[in-house]
Amino acid sequence: MNTKFLYIFAAILGLVLLFTSCKKDRGPRLIVNVKEADGTIAKRAIVRAWYGPNAGQPGSILNTALMDQTTRTDGAGDAIFDFKYSAVLDVDVIYYKEIQDSLNPTIYYTDTLYGHQVIKIEQVRQKSKENNYNMSIKVK
Repeated sequence: MNTKFLYIFAAILGLVLLFTSCKKDRGPRLIVNVKEADGTIAKRAIVRAWYGPNAGQPGSILNTALMDQTTRTDGAGDAIFDFKYSAVLDVDVIYYKEIQDSLNPTIYYTDTLYGHQVIKIEQVRQKSKENNYNMSIKVK
């Protein structure tokens, strides 16, 4: 009776360890920090992470719904993207900066600043929940 109980207990313990310690696929999270050339945070900048113009080579399958994302930066200048798969992405930034006129403070001008960078993100199999890729882009 005791050996039968011991075998059942060992089998249950083995199954519990098997299902709780497995590594899981973690999709990459891309965090883009946008700043101006002088280091000022670029709030509400438009950030687009996408495959780029050369991604549609023959034989490749593109899922634009999952891999072409656009968002705005928050108050800290960060734009956060969650992806499901590995990819090489172009990251484009457009920032509309309002500049106050020095002679007439009631007049504002809009200056358009751009930034671009390429990044490789990868889906990994791991126990931890974070798979973050951080990058910083300066707009000019």
